[in-house]
Amino acid sequence: MRGYCAALGVGVIEVVAFGHDETLHPIITYYSSTPRRVVALVVVGFCVAVTWYVLQSRRWGGGPLASVESMVRAQSLAERRPGFVRQGVHALVQIVAVGAGSPVGKEVAPRELGALFAGRIADWGRLPEGTRRTLVASAAAAGLAADYQVPVAGVVFLFEALGLGLSVKNVLVGAFTVGVATATAHLTISDQATYPVVLVQTCWESLALAVLLGVVLAPGALWFRRLLGWAQRGRATNRGVLWRVPLVFAAVGVVSMVLPEVMGNGRALVQQTFNRAELVGSFTVPALLYTLGLFVAKGVLVVAALRHGSYGGTLTPGVALGASGGFVVAGTLVCVCPWVSGFPLGVTGLLSAAGVLGAAVFLALSMDAPLSSVALVVGFTGQSWGAYVPLAVAVGVAWGVKRLWEAHRARVLAGA
Repeated sequence: MRGYCAALGVGVIEVVAFGHDETLHPIITYYSSTPRRVVALVVVGFCVAVTWYVLQSRRWGGGPLASVESMVRAQSLAERRPGFVRQGVHALVQIVAVGAGSPVGKEVAPRELGALFAGRIADWGRLPEGTRRTLVASAAAAGLAADYQVPVAGVVFLFEALGLGLSVKNVLVGAFTVGVATATAHLTISDQATYPVVLVQTCWESLALAVLLGVVLAPGALWFRRLLGWAQRGRATNRGVLWRVPLVFAAVGVVSMVLPEVMGNGRALVQQTFNRAELVGSFTVPALLYTLGLFVAKGVLVVAALRHGSYGGTLTPGVALGASGGFVVAGTLVCVCPWVSGFPLGVTGLLSAAGVLGAAVFLALSMDAPLSSVALVVGFTGQSWGAYVPLAVAVGVAWGVKRLWEAHRARVLAGA
């Protein structure tokens, strides 16, 4: 139900802001009026800014908003029992903001709602602390799995990203919770791949591309993760939210006049990238530069939104940055070395595989969760078993670059 409510809420706001939702046009900005999009984004930006200020202002009886991690940790009463109405409104505001075009992800809201409800149920049933933690974490993972119809990725995410300890009880509870939530949401949410794309196969070309992307995209993903940490640690929560959030939303609207796919959680950007990859005739140098512009603009706007008071996820923006980054790297390779188009994989296969592999690389490092990234990308793009080896190679190489980078920084700090 949490995933269904999130999807329904985003759909309603998309109809208001764009005149239709993603079920009609996966690239939400298609066939929508630019003035309508910009005006809706500015108005929603002001409304959510006021709401977030009230929710966090001591003057209005508010306070710090709880995250999924804090609700799972539950080291204080505020983390264990955050205000039910206040936290629920906070999740709803995230859904409204993303539906109107905020550049961050929508996946945090269903996770927070899952953890919130599970915490109350656990307290009502007076469950032991260990069981309570398992239930809260499982409900949070279930919110993610149900919203995107990725049950396997939800279970992997539960143990890797949320840090739940491996045990028979935790596996059974987690798998059952995620499975029931996904099946329930499937009554109204399609289980078709979020991003229809050409299937990646294990061959020497895809493996070589995986190595290349792991090396080239890893630095960008690591910097993006550092910037996200900087933005979230210094997120505005005081009165400045009242002007900072609307200003960022207005900036998104201005950028969207030239690069409309920057709006929303990243689905439009990803789908546009895969569409260009599959239509060889549309692959040109201007298309390559356009995708590069989307890559830069999306990254900047996500960091700016989180720094200046917005809340939301970084999972789908990470997928968007990785897919567009992979497309740019592969497209540059085609331009510099035209002879690669003669390989059996072809330009279409090369660009599509680059988008899938790039998404996994960027997500693995930005989330610091390599297994979850592979499972999520497979679920999002409907990949077969043939994609697992190239995905594992891409993420493994990127993880190696991460380790080398960390070792280098440690030596520099030790020398300082």
